[in-house]
Amino acid sequence: MILFKRFKVRSLTKKLKSMQQSRQHSQPSDELLAKEKSIYHQLSRLYGRLKKNKKVPFAEDMLWECLRAATELDDSEAQFKLASRLLDEAKFREQLQKDGVFASASNERQANQLYEEALAYLRAAEGLDHVGAKRLHGLCYINGWGVPVEREKGFDLVVDSIAMENSWDKVPQIFASIGLNKPEFFAALTKHRKV
Repeated sequence: MILFKRFKVRSLTKKLKSMQQSRQHSQPSDELLAKEKSIYHQLSRLYGRLKKNKKVPFAEDMLWECLRAATELDDSEAQFKLASRLLDEAKFREQLQKDGVFASASNERQANQLYEEALAYLRAAEGLDHVGAKRLHGLCYINGWGVPVEREKGFDLVVDSIAMENSWDKVPQIFASIGLNKPEFFAALTKHRKV
């Protein structure tokens, strides 16, 4: 089974390499770009299944590198996934700093760098009208993840994402899924909808 997966990884990598070279020498069509993006996602899923295999020790790193390469093609889903992962690691490192036991200058520098990169990917995905990215960017402002706390601005982004999706009937589920199911957020929602 691992032999087949390794063969598939090599095959997909070879296809991507030829597509990249082709892209450098000529303007690719939209369907060719879509195909290249889908191959990156297929390869990342394959690396995801190989994460716990000791014959492929850096499978998880390769999973994220596949998504990073897809972000160069303006793939909003890859930008969102990568930003979400970077944000999680940045929050973990920030918590290490706050706890104090494992705090270090290097850890703080990495947390700041991860926040910057995550926010850049979120803004890029937001520019491509990715609803989840807009919502997550709003949460960054609400919770102060890598940016100063600006609850009003964050809440506006979350509400805009709901409006983009036109899912006003699912507001309680959306708020619960992102952790904003407190009464003050529902009060702010009704205030925002009246304006």
